[in-house]
Amino acid sequence: MTENARITRRSAVKTIAAAGFAVPFVYSASAQAGPNETLNHASFGANGMALSDIRSLTASKHVRLVAVADVDLGRTGDVRKQFPNVRVYQDWRELLDKEKDLHSCNISTPDHMHAPITMRAMQQGLHVYTQKPLTQTIYESRQLTRVARERRIVSQMGIQIHSHEVHRTVVAAIQDGAIGKVREVHSFSNKTWGDRNHLKSSPRFTSSSGAN
Repeated sequence: MTENARITRRSAVKTIAAAGFAVPFVYSASAQAGPNETLNHASFGANGMALSDIRSLTASKHVRLVAVADVDLGRTGDVRKQFPNVRVYQDWRELLDKEKDLHSCNISTPDHMHAPITMRAMQQGLHVYTQKPLTQTIYESRQLTRVARERRIVSQMGIQIHSHEVHRTVVAAIQDGAIGKVREVHSFSNKTWGDRNHLKSSPRFTSSSGAN
């Protein structure tokens, strides 16, 4: 491999971010990359969406999962089994204090912790992938944007589905006026997980709002 062709850690991060996690949820234990071509990665969250993100990221031979943090250690069994060498923490702050060789991380915790963990990680120079919603306030979003710009952080929010060709085509068609001026949008979710009790008292599962 020539020097120009050799992948760098930063270019690996950019490539993964640009791909929008559009890779199969597959982990290849035999895939290997050289030390200078490998990102040491940490996950905040060890199961559910976090585990899906971990599998997507480690599908690349350039990403090595070295640590995870989850407040509920009972949910770390799957990641321990799939990544026997991973170091497990219960406190996300302890992980960031002790793991000094990290390059990137994903924040896939309950959303009230997205902004604090992302901010601390970026302040330590880590490139970040944070699940939606990125923050709970506009102020938090602006502060994360400022730090990412100042530290030259490669970042992405977890709306990877919207980078799919189907979604991009729909957006382009609407913006081009293919269906005229949009005045109202009806949406629904067919998800069966999470708390749906509040829907039982609702007369309909769709919601509408005015849009221009």
